[in-house]
Amino acid sequence: MSAIAPAAAAPVDLAALEQAADSGDEAARIALANQWLARNRHGTPEHQRGLDLMLAAAEGSRWREASWCLGAYYLQVTTWPDAHAQAARWLTRAAAAGVAPAIDRLATLYLQGLGVDFDPARAHRLQSHLADAGFQQAAWEAGYLLADAGEDARAAAAFTRACALGYPPAYYSLGLRMAGADAAQRDPAFARALLLRAADAGFPDARQAADDYVPAAICGDAADAWHRRLKDNLAAARPILQQLVPGDIPLTRSSLHPLVTRLEGHFASLGHPSITLGADGRVRALAAACGRVRAAPGPLEWLAQQPRIAICRHLATREECAHLMHKVAPSLRRADGYLKQDSANDASEGRQFTGQGHPPGVLHADAVVRLIERRIIAASGWDAAALEPHSVIRYQPGEEYLPHVDSFSPDQILVNRARGDLGGQRAVTFLLCLHAADEGGETYFHHPALAVRGEAGMGLLHYNALPDGGLDVQSLHSGRKVVRGEKWMWRSTLRENPLYPTSTERAPA
Repeated sequence: MSAIAPAAAAPVDLAALEQAADSGDEAARIALANQWLARNRHGTPEHQRGLDLMLAAAEGSRWREASWCLGAYYLQVTTWPDAHAQAARWLTRAAAAGVAPAIDRLATLYLQGLGVDFDPARAHRLQSHLADAGFQQAAWEAGYLLADAGEDARAAAAFTRACALGYPPAYYSLGLRMAGADAAQRDPAFARALLLRAADAGFPDARQAADDYVPAAICGDAADAWHRRLKDNLAAARPILQQLVPGDIPLTRSSLHPLVTRLEGHFASLGHPSITLGADGRVRALAAACGRVRAAPGPLEWLAQQPRIAICRHLATREECAHLMHKVAPSLRRADGYLKQDSANDASEGRQFTGQGHPPGVLHADAVVRLIERRIIAASGWDAAALEPHSVIRYQPGEEYLPHVDSFSPDQILVNRARGDLGGQRAVTFLLCLHAADEGGETYFHHPALAVRGEAGMGLLHYNALPDGGLDVQSLHSGRKVVRGEKWMWRSTLRENPLYPTSTERAPA
């Protein structure tokens, strides 16, 4: 189901769509609405026409699809007053009818806490509904949310179910936990085999984690034997997986797909004592065989006051860092390929940053993104509505970010406001190190002559503005050239004002 067709898609015959929509073709009406919304800036008559068409379609025979499209639209057009509340309204309607992407996006909205209350338990229920229908990533996210809540036994069961669905990140997550179990309960060979299965699929950090936690020297031939059995198990499951086509399941009905339980039984047939079937016929991992993986952010450690610079250790787990790298790696582009090119800051980045990056956007943010955002807000004490969407950047050897400041000029703030951006100044930059370079790549602050070497999971906060709101010219910084290895960073900024207007504070058209 489309949610605002991309403007750069294959040529579309608008006249034909108009004719079909006028004749009562509801699918054409939705397609036409998506075209008008994608091709025209918010606030124009043409954009409004697209919105009116979609609202009309939401009362027609294809109301489920139109409701999903409206939910996705309001997630993206956040300059409209109460956009998140509107997104929640339409996503809830589509989710109740079982529209899978609406269920997924509604779950992330409950983790964001905008337009709805922050409710991770409800987000988990929604992802579990999708997992039972056979959606691989939902099965993993259900486990991740349980792990973050400290429900380790249920998390292990969810990750095991995601393994049964053949999801490579789940092998990593389960292997990481089995590698961290108490010595008396740990099977290092099986833990290593799980991590190597994730590595087979190209999951970042999987082989390094295997070598760090359960090296081959302590596992012997048993790890290779379990590795082969895991590969054979998945190969035998492929015909079943090919038959599993997850579909829309209303929230009022059980979504448990019979092929899901069949796949779980097949995974349990591996014969490992830690992988069993419960009385309900669902696969699980014995809790005693699994250790805990959960973030434990430390307090801010201030490194400088002019400009204000601080670090926060253990803001994210190794698992979360690997997940974020895996998620964006296929989409990385040079600066001119991912920037909107509608601000002076974008133009500056295009000249000064020689690496690659990707801004995932609201339709691709997941539970990991949302919970890390919550930790950033907690660490900084900032308003959640003032946090800009994040991007991920990567430096390879020889790549760097030349000296720059992250703040907007007064002229840029005026331009932003004319576009409906009410956030004002980028007061604070928050960086999260996902992977540190082996050599080089430090973040260097020029005026205090301070070089900060990252470590995976460490947050770095620096102010771009003075306490009175004025620009802090001493915030000049750079990303030093990477010499060996790769450097991966999450970055987001905190604005001086909320980014999302309410009905009493309408953004200019």
